[in-house]
Amino acid sequence: MKKVLDGFSKIIEILLVILMVAMVIVVFLATVGRYSHLYSIAWSEEFSRYCMVAIVYLGLMLASRSDSHFVVDVIPLIFRKKPTVVKVFSLIDALAVDIFAVFLAYEGWVVSSKMISQGKVSPMLKLPLGAVYLLVPIGIVLMAIYYTACKVGKLKDIGAEGKEAE
Repeated sequence: MKKVLDGFSKIIEILLVILMVAMVIVVFLATVGRYSHLYSIAWSEEFSRYCMVAIVYLGLMLASRSDSHFVVDVIPLIFRKKPTVVKVFSLIDALAVDIFAVFLAYEGWVVSSKMISQGKVSPMLKLPLGAVYLLVPIGIVLMAIYYTACKVGKLKDIGAEGKEAE
């Protein structure tokens, strides 16, 4: 399972790098064209906005994978000698994140499906807005999967440390 998750995250990482490079190039060219009065790229702002949304929501998954989210490690510091307490709080943390992810994914799906059924498209690029809004539930679900996998790995490590301490 770890190989599958690592392989998929590598694909997403490459996609995000491509999106970031494309966004920087388009914004740079649009800025040069605007200030030189030689040309105009009317869709550059919309393109960069959608790239940034994709980078943020798909990047959540990568941050979860490498455990790079902002955290306060008070519980592990206070209960250093009690791995069971740390495990319980880690489980509560993972459960809270997963519940929030389910809620946000559901609400994101509702909004996306409404946009798709109404046939709304973006003004300049003519992209279906429902597809753009789908980035929210997809990114959140992927984040929850990787966050839970990361927590399970940490819980195994905590369990191993607790057995060694005994």
